[in-house]
Amino acid sequence: MEATLEAQLNSIQAIQQEFDQQMESPAPVDEIVRLTIAARQQLEGYDVPQAYLNVLAVTNGVEWNGCQLYASRDRTFFNEAGCVKYAVRGLVEANEAWRILDYNRGYVYYGESGLDLYRHNLATDGFEICTRVGLTVVESFNTAGELLTRVFELMLE
Repeated sequence: MEATLEAQLNSIQAIQQEFDQQMESPAPVDEIVRLTIAARQQLEGYDVPQAYLNVLAVTNGVEWNGCQLYASRDRTFFNEAGCVKYAVRGLVEANEAWRILDYNRGYVYYGESGLDLYRHNLATDGFEICTRVGLTVVESFNTAGELLTRVFELMLE
């Protein structure tokens, strides 16, 4: 994994521990393999970038500071009383939901916040942060690694 991404994940983990929270466990190798197969089958031949797979090998999705990076599959976590504490969406499942609207078929979404969406623009092969309302592109990146670095910066703000 790229050193910057690893350092950012370590920083997020340290902050979470201050609040008595833990980073998600790594996605098991077989789950990462299932994700790559499902993405090819259900997202029109999409190849998941290695930078994202490398993050999943460290933590299976990240939710912090109002930002969420999707996991290898939908995951729901419960508190001691059995109530839903929080949920992390899976990459394929989230994208199937996004693709209900034909417009979204041109993108693969990697995560979201209350204000923004983090996506791969399939037409340009670029990675973007766009607003939820109006889908205005506010930042563009050449690689998935650059997008993930920025998402983790937002989590650390």
